[in-house]
Parts: sequence; structure tokens; C-alpha cells
Amino acid sequence: MKISSLFIASIMAISLLIGVSCNTAIAEDDEANFVKELLENDKVVVTESRRHPGTIVPMHTHGPFVAYIFEACKVKFTFPDGKSVVKEIPAGKVIWSDGCTHEVEVLGNTDFHVLHVEIE
Repeated sequence: MKISSLFIASIMAISLLIGVSCNTAIAEDDEANFVKELLENDKVVVTESRRHPGTIVPMHTHGPFVAYIFEACKVKFTFPDGKSVVKEIPAGKVIWSDGCTHEVEVLGNTDFHVLHVEIE
């Protein structure tokens, strides 16, 4: 967990350096299946989310982003053209994306727990 704590601390430090203020508004489905907005300003939106197996997050769009995966999981991404891909993502994986539109379905038997930093 040292790596994930260091990553979170680094993101927060960078955010403070670019002159941000934390927003702790929380939208919770229940205690363990949630999305928390940790920070939003004119440069980034930082969220932490946890989705249980079987959860489907409807089609949505992201701008460029970095994501940190807290625990190993299996996720299906479906794109607007109907094509889909199943990914088994290891714990501690850091992902960069130029942005995308997708639906997310959590497969397997572990939660999809991610820190998501979207560039504005």
C-alpha cells in the first residue's frame, strides 16, 4: 500500500501546487459502492470510485486522464460502435488515456476500485 499512498499524496501535492481547493462532495450508492469527487478545478477532476462485480456504469465520456487501480479486477469496456474488450487489470496499475467514450461492466469477483484524474 506504500505505492498507492505515495501516488495519492503526489496527486494531492501537485494539485496544491497548481492552486486548487478540495471539494468533498460525495455521491454514494451505498457504503462500499461509491463515487467520491475529491477535487475539481479548471485543470483536473479527481475522483475515487469503487464498483461491485455486476455493476454496469452507463456510456459516458472522459477527456484525457490518468487512472490508478487499487486492486486487481476484471472489467468489460463497451464502446459506442458496439465493440467491447475485457481487461484483467492488476493491482497498482497506472493507466494513461487520451480520452474515450465507454460503458464499464465489472466482471469477476473483485471490486473495480480506481483513482481517476481527468485533465480539464
